[in-house]
Amino acid sequence: MKVIILAGGKTNLPGKLKNIPKSLIEIKGRPLIEYQLDLLKQYKFDDICLSLHYKAEEILNYLKKKDPKANIRGRKGKVAGIEYVIGSKPFGTGGAIRNAAQDLKKDFVVMNGDVLSNVNLSDYLKFYKKNSSEPRFFSLPPFTNISPLRKRLSYEEVLGAMAVFYTQDTSELGLVKVKNERVVEFIEKPDYQYSGYINAGFYIFSPELFKIKCMKTKKKNQPFSIESCIFPTLAKNIQLLAYVHRGLWADIGSEEGLERAEIIAEKLNEKE
Repeated sequence: MKVIILAGGKTNLPGKLKNIPKSLIEIKGRPLIEYQLDLLKQYKFDDICLSLHYKAEEILNYLKKKDPKANIRGRKGKVAGIEYVIGSKPFGTGGAIRNAAQDLKKDFVVMNGDVLSNVNLSDYLKFYKKNSSEPRFFSLPPFTNISPLRKRLSYEEVLGAMAVFYTQDTSELGLVKVKNERVVEFIEKPDYQYSGYINAGFYIFSPELFKIKCMKTKKKNQPFSIESCIFPTLAKNIQLLAYVHRGLWADIGSEEGLERAEIIAEKLNEKE
């Protein structure tokens, strides 16, 4: 299964760190991308594509140290066994996914490039396959004119899954409301403190995702975010599964997140 790592942005970290692409932020002496590649290797995911933009050349030059003969001059290519595609401008999370995955015909995985975690990808994939293959029916509003054979029932196809993580404060990370293993509401960075599930930055999508209205109406190379376009739509239609991750997790986009990542990295290094 193809894995796309969204590594095109920059962090909001202070000082010198704000000018370093997030994939190269060092955690306990190793860049974040190495931890992410280790996780994928652990679960035998080897078809990887990096979606790049901000200081893409620095990330590619880092990887080229492992593959000195690689040609990294083009906007698309391969280095150290990893495909890459460089956006011509900041596409946002949604535009970056479409740019990297538009030709895919099978389900694919997406990872945020600023997350450190030990999410069990094997278990996550099993959860997705099991729940996306089972028909799911929901009550329709009263007086809906439908066939008596399908009275009060409607079918909605699962188009993806989101890994979620419980935290005491969702105000900076996006509140995800879950019911019966489905995302029923997604609020990107609510303006109040609220404990609950947050978006953990690991997704599985069907290529049918590109057929939903909010995707089809976006022009080629138009920037947009999955948080404002895709997730609210899928939540409204109950088409997004929610996989609860109960292990280690940190978003390095803030100083507090980076501190948590340092603690997680120690635990991960102890297991090696």
